[in-house]
Amino acid sequence: MKNSFSRAAIALLRASHFPQTLAMTVALGFCAWFTGVRDNNLALFVAAVLFGQFSVGWVNDFIDARLDRSVGRSEKPIVAGALETSSLKLPIAIALILVVSLSILAAGWIGGLAHILAVASAQIYNLYLSRNVWSWLPYAVSFALLPLFVAQSAAKTIWPELPMILLFSLVGVIAHLLNALPDVEIDREAGKGGLVVSLGRTRTLWLASVLICLAIVSLLSLAVGV
Repeated sequence: MKNSFSRAAIALLRASHFPQTLAMTVALGFCAWFTGVRDNNLALFVAAVLFGQFSVGWVNDFIDARLDRSVGRSEKPIVAGALETSSLKLPIAIALILVVSLSILAAGWIGGLAHILAVASAQIYNLYLSRNVWSWLPYAVSFALLPLFVAQSAAKTIWPELPMILLFSLVGVIAHLLNALPDVEIDREAGKGGLVVSLGRTRTLWLASVLICLAIVSLLSLAVGV
C-alpha cells in the first residue's frame, strides 16, 4: 500500500514536468523574497506558484497523452503505464482551486488576479495554442503578469516598472523557444508543433539570441534606473 502510494506520487510529480515546476517555483520564490515578501506570506506565495505549475504540467500531459503515446514518449508517466490519464482529473481540479485561493491570500485581489490570469494563459496554451505559430503568446502574457503578482505580495503600494514587465515577458518567450527545441523533430514527425516547428532549429536559435539581447537591455535599464 505504501509503495503503491509512493509510486503514484512520483508519477504525479513526473507528470507535472517537475524540473520546470521546481525551477519556476524557486525562481519566483527568490524574486518574492528579494522584493520583501516574508514569513507566512512567502509560504502562501510559493504554494500558489507551486500549485499553478502543477496544474499547468498536469493539464499538458492530460491533453497530450494520445500524441505522446503515438510517438512513443516512454519518459512520460502515462505512456510508461505509471499513471492513468483519468487519474489526473482530481489533482488538476484541486490544484486549480488552490491556485485561486492561495493567490488571493498571498497578493490580494489585484496581485492574486494577475497570477490567476497567468495560470489561465498557460492553460490556454495547453488547450489551444501549443500547436500553432501563436504558441509564444501565452508565455509572453503569463510571464508579463508575474511581476505584478510578486510586487503586490510584498505590499499593495508596490507596482512593477515597465522594463521589469518587458524583461519577464521576454524571458517567458525565450524559455518557450529553448524548451521546445529538444522536441522539434518529434513534433514535426507527428505533424504537430508551435512556433519552433514553424521556424526550425536554426531560426529559432537566432530569434532566441535576439530576444536574449533585448532582455539584457531591459535588465540594464532597470539596473541604471531608467
